[in-house]
Amino acid sequence: MKITAVLLAAGQGTRMKSDLPKVLHPLCGKPMLWHVLEALKSATTEKPVVIVGHGAEKVKTYLGDSAECVLQEPQLGTGHAALQAESLLQGKTDYVIVTYADMPLLRGETFQRLVETQRLNPGPFSLLTVIADAPRGFGRIVRNANGTVEAIVEEYVATPAQREIKELNVGAYCFRADWLWEALHRIEKNPQKGE
Repeated sequence: MKITAVLLAAGQGTRMKSDLPKVLHPLCGKPMLWHVLEALKSATTEKPVVIVGHGAEKVKTYLGDSAECVLQEPQLGTGHAALQAESLLQGKTDYVIVTYADMPLLRGETFQRLVETQRLNPGPFSLLTVIADAPRGFGRIVRNANGTVEAIVEEYVATPAQREIKELNVGAYCFRADWLWEALHRIEKNPQKGE
């Protein structure tokens, strides 16, 4: 069973107010990206793919040959970013973990459980969620009557009732690779964001 991580690292990180790419900002003396890569080592079997954009050369230099880098240009959102790995991974891996490269507090055990959950899941993917009392800024997990996930609703389009939901999308997924690429091609452009 081949498991490959795709790390999304193309964002500008405008809230960081820095010229340094967001994923290279240090946490405990190591770049955020390092922490995510270390956590993923115990859950993957293949070299990771890092989607780069803003500050691509600095990120590539930092990574060296520890990851495959793919440039996302233009940057048209998360789905588009993940799609950039298609040419490298289609037909070459069984599962794809997609996560943000600026999530340094996720542990290897968490990624291992995510993969194991998907391995036992008859559906095409599993996602990581969290319950939080202060959900500001995150997509809300909307569940149907039987408890399965019906939708992820981004905060900026959520209804007042949806904004009250405390279960949030963490942005870490494990996909069956044979399903992922076709699904990414079906994502429609968001008319509000143009992504």
